[in-house]
Amino acid sequence: MKDKIERQRAIHRIIGKHRISSQDELMSLLAKEGIEATQATVSRDLKEMRIVKMHSPSGGHFYSVPTDLLHVVPSTDVKHTLSSILSIEFSGALAVVKTRPGYANMLGAIIDGNAPEGVMGSIAGDDTLLIVMREGTNHQRVLEDISSFMPGIESKIK
Repeated sequence: MKDKIERQRAIHRIIGKHRISSQDELMSLLAKEGIEATQATVSRDLKEMRIVKMHSPSGGHFYSVPTDLLHVVPSTDVKHTLSSILSIEFSGALAVVKTRPGYANMLGAIIDGNAPEGVMGSIAGDDTLLIVMREGTNHQRVLEDISSFMPGIESKIK
């Protein structure tokens, strides 16, 4: 199961960074990251992840994550999202984020949806979000990953 999760995170990351037009191209980029997968496995992953093939205005097709599945914070909402965060405190491979009541779930969805490399996942309550970091990832790296889509989050460290 761990391999599948890592492979799907890599697929999500690769499709977000590159204009991929075929499963062979995707498999090649996965292999460059040390992830070997068959065409059948990649095909199942794409279907399970609801990745779609879009028509390019310049001709051809490319894989894309449907916008309704992305949890990117629009720049106009960053200030509002940041104001919902009260503090972030790290302990080992965990980060505890305190939020205003009702905001932890939204924040977890945003972080998980953007799939930062250093983050395995999160668990949200009403006003507390637990972020679980990947082994070997340091706190600064996680902050850098998250600040790429939520600038200013560093100011919330306790």
